[in-house]
Amino acid sequence: MPSAPPDFTLAAPMEPVRLGQPALPPTPEADGLGFSFSGEGAAYFRIWIVNLLLSILTLGIYSAWGKVRSHQYLYGHTRFAGAGFGYHGKPLAILKGRALVFLVLLLLAISQKASPGLHTLLYLLLLPAYPWVVVMAMRFRLRNTSWRQMRFNFRANTMDAVGPFIMGLIVTVLTLGIGFPYARHMQQRFMVNNAWFGNARFEMLKCAGDYYRVYFRASVLGLLMLLLFGFVGGLYSSIISHLFSGHLGGISLLLLVVMVYLGLLLLWMSIGQVVRDGLANVMWNHMLLESNGRLHRFESSMTLRGLMNLHAGNALLTLLTLGLYYPFAKLRALRYRLEHLKMYPDDDLDAIRARPQSARNALGDAAADGFELDLGL
Repeated sequence: MPSAPPDFTLAAPMEPVRLGQPALPPTPEADGLGFSFSGEGAAYFRIWIVNLLLSILTLGIYSAWGKVRSHQYLYGHTRFAGAGFGYHGKPLAILKGRALVFLVLLLLAISQKASPGLHTLLYLLLLPAYPWVVVMAMRFRLRNTSWRQMRFNFRANTMDAVGPFIMGLIVTVLTLGIGFPYARHMQQRFMVNNAWFGNARFEMLKCAGDYYRVYFRASVLGLLMLLLFGFVGGLYSSIISHLFSGHLGGISLLLLVVMVYLGLLLLWMSIGQVVRDGLANVMWNHMLLESNGRLHRFESSMTLRGLMNLHAGNALLTLLTLGLYYPFAKLRALRYRLEHLKMYPDDDLDAIRARPQSARNALGDAAADGFELDLGL
């Protein structure tokens, strides 16, 4: 293991670029416990296509059962220290929550057509529910996730979430977006610091600077690609005008320009996912699991080059197959993330003991899906 992890820079030609730094240096005597994924693309494709068709035929009703089937497959084939994870969400609970979310979305859609003022007012009235949605969603998801027959948990109330989410939104608006990375950092720490596994508590160390670095480099990359889009677009227009003027020698150059343009488009489509994985990398590298005074730490070694190749390739194959490659792309991305994630335990994990809990309310989880809230976990 290296004595000091490399920064997330583009200047290291000899070794992979890290997207974030570990919270603590690796211990040379520990190899770490790895994560892995044993699922197969063909098997998951069958689950995905059946879920899609039945959801269409039932006008979305089957999607709750489809989500449970999909999660059970993905969780069951995700392994850590030789044991798989379990998902225990109930389809009916998810369906009830989604039904209420559907009614809220329908009301918003109707108000948008009837009166923009009323539509804005409804959004403002729903804004205070945002922290509640996050808390309920995290509670439902973690309490319905298990490892070695022991459940995860989320211990926070709605008021605890007001600062990270409502104040984070206000800070973002008042700073014209400059405070957005800091707000995301606050929100991520809130979700991690209130997550538990039995009697062990997760903790995320402060690392707002790393969040800013990820967003800054993504912004520079996005700006560079916009400039290249403009240059290639101008070159394309010039070649087209020559072809219409009777100069046929530029056909091969035209094909090259089109290929470059499509390549840039694929990279552009990948930036958002690369940012999400980059932030996840930072999160894992600053995360600890505290149990009985012992600190178990995590290390994620995803690289910028690896993520760009992964998501650009997934985007290309998904486009070429008209979306049919999507389940394979999802498994490919999940396998990459897990193969680059390790835990370095400070003591035997058997010392972690379970605590009683319940997991009945799926409304927050459904609301998170319905309003497309990025919970980041």
